[in-house]
Amino acid sequence: MSVGFQEVSTRNRDKLQTPPHLLFDLLLQMDFKQQVKLVRQVIRLHRIAAFLVHGEHFCGQKLLLTRLFRLKRQWKSISPIKIDVSHNGVGRSIRHLWRQVASWFHLPKDAQPNKIIDKVCDRLLTQDVIFIFYTVDYMLPKHLEQWLQEFWEPLVARVELSCRTSEEKHLLMFLVDNSSEVCQSNIALAKQYQQPEYPRIPLHLPPVSPFSTDVLDDWLDTVMAMETMEMPAGLTSQILLEKSEDGIPEFVYEEICCHFGHDWEGGLARWLI
Repeated sequence: MSVGFQEVSTRNRDKLQTPPHLLFDLLLQMDFKQQVKLVRQVIRLHRIAAFLVHGEHFCGQKLLLTRLFRLKRQWKSISPIKIDVSHNGVGRSIRHLWRQVASWFHLPKDAQPNKIIDKVCDRLLTQDVIFIFYTVDYMLPKHLEQWLQEFWEPLVARVELSCRTSEEKHLLMFLVDNSSEVCQSNIALAKQYQQPEYPRIPLHLPPVSPFSTDVLDDWLDTVMAMETMEMPAGLTSQILLEKSEDGIPEFVYEEICCHFGHDWEGGLARWLI
């Protein structure tokens, strides 16, 4: 009897101790189905692709990006080229942006754009190349438009015409907008990936938005159906809505982590792309 009781107790304790990586993976599965489906369709048809990931503040843009980064198994072994254009005013100067890109390819700060594009093409011979520009809403629209014209359009033209690489290799760019300002500007964006201008101009993904009651209920049902998980007492969709200002994603993640005994900000969030 004591052995059986000990086995049950151990099993219950294991269920309650949800590993942070498991919880993080489960949070990645919450909603964003529209965006994931669309990006999956695009990268199946195009080896060059660009996307605008956008929404209001705290709506989970980085979490969506992390989920998208798992669409290809090979991406686990590569490092995306990440540039936060709001850091030290980088996005206020096209010259500073070129310097940031050059540094990722171990080139001198004053490297010419064509030399940087050469390095991108060299890397494409052996692996996918993924650019992520964070907080592009920090940039003045005219500067972002200029950057796309000077960096992305020539890069796309070069890869399409002269960069001989495997059909399986991807060149991708993600622009991350944390306030939905870019799509309200005059910057040229594609509404459909079938447009002739694509991928020269980024595709406007559906915006990320607060989670609905149905989305939260579906996620909670998924967790409850897992034998290795134990739903914390008091964790309901209604509680999540009340504690997250009506479903703002990053506040939802924070509240869920709190119920599971983990920390989101400074904790699980460190695994975001």
